[in-house]
Amino acid sequence: YFGFTGRAEPIRRLLIHSGIKFEDGRIKFEEWPKYKDQFELKQVPVLEYEGKRYSQTYAILEFLGAKYGYLPKEHDELYRVIFIMNTAEEVMCKALDATSPTSELTEPEKAEALKKLLEVEGPLYLSALEKKLKLNCTQDFIVGRSHTIADFYLMGIYANVLNHPDWKTMFGDRIEKKYPVLHAYAEKRMKDFNLYYGKCKTKLYYFDMPGRAEMIRITLKQMHNPFEDIRIKYEDWPKEKVSGKFELQQLPILECEACGINVCQADAIMHRLGIRYGYLPISNPEKLYKVLWWCNTWKDIMEGCAKLFGPISEGKKVQTRADLFEKTVPLYFARMEERLKLNKAQSFLVGKSYTNADFYFVGIWRGFIQNPMFPEFKEITKKFPLLEQYFEVNNKLLQH
Repeated sequence: YFGFTGRAEPIRRLLIHSGIKFEDGRIKFEEWPKYKDQFELKQVPVLEYEGKRYSQTYAILEFLGAKYGYLPKEHDELYRVIFIMNTAEEVMCKALDATSPTSELTEPEKAEALKKLLEVEGPLYLSALEKKLKLNCTQDFIVGRSHTIADFYLMGIYANVLNHPDWKTMFGDRIEKKYPVLHAYAEKRMKDFNLYYGKCKTKLYYFDMPGRAEMIRITLKQMHNPFEDIRIKYEDWPKEKVSGKFELQQLPILECEACGINVCQADAIMHRLGIRYGYLPISNPEKLYKVLWWCNTWKDIMEGCAKLFGPISEGKKVQTRADLFEKTVPLYFARMEERLKLNKAQSFLVGKSYTNADFYFVGIWRGFIQNPMFPEFKEITKKFPLLEQYFEVNNKLLQH
């Protein structure tokens, strides 16, 4: 596409949200003549995917939506998706006719078209969109309870409004004042793309150790998300704990003011990041089960280690430690080794790419298996060479 938002922006946002790595080719206007004849309809956007070329914004969105789970299968929801996209498209086309330098209308006709759009057509269409949003089961999404191609389409158009000085004044301000539900929805969904467009200011709060935060650090690094790794000293924690900054008075906490995020609980943070950036395969139940098996198995080991520092008697602590390192850990490691052998690629725990399972494995291994407070792990891991080899390889690759 060209070097601006335009009709390609909904497609970009779908690809960004799905976690697909793509090359965002931006053609300069002066170079367009030499590219034009290469494309089927002599126009852009064009998607090159697995050796094939796809054109027409709507068609590309439906193709990718069907492939990556953004196109509803339920008929009523599908109707609403198409209705919303068609309505938004009509508004954008009318706005282009009334304001674009390339419009075929004369200047008096453009002035009349703009007046009609602002006073009659715009309110009609925007009221319809506001009504659809209010009637939806949640105002976080335009249809259903998760992203659809309609969300990406609306956000693409909204990005055009915000990036066009005249449109922002004429349309953006009106949306904010007269359609508060639609405006709140748009502002919230736009934050989904802060990371990609370099607007994230992420902060991760934890102690100066791997612990429960290490897997989160690894995930953020893998996402290429620059973040402030705030390490709180133990002697400062009692004061920080009651400061009101931490919801459950515990760590880790992930925060981003630009995105309106302040979330706690390591597992919840990992789920949020995994779903948002494609490391938790929610559209594939079998693969999702395998990923969560690894995550929960490592969590059991981590919790077992944590119990040794709980308020229990010395006698109970000795027995708990014996049970953990003589029974539980050898059993769990044996099952892990079996699963890793069965995976198609021993470079990853599930499938052929990184998932939350890999981040849990490396993060908890660093925080607990390599911790000198648990010397028993050193002897146990010698019996499982495949697990050791996996960690050695990915420990180098997943640095932060």
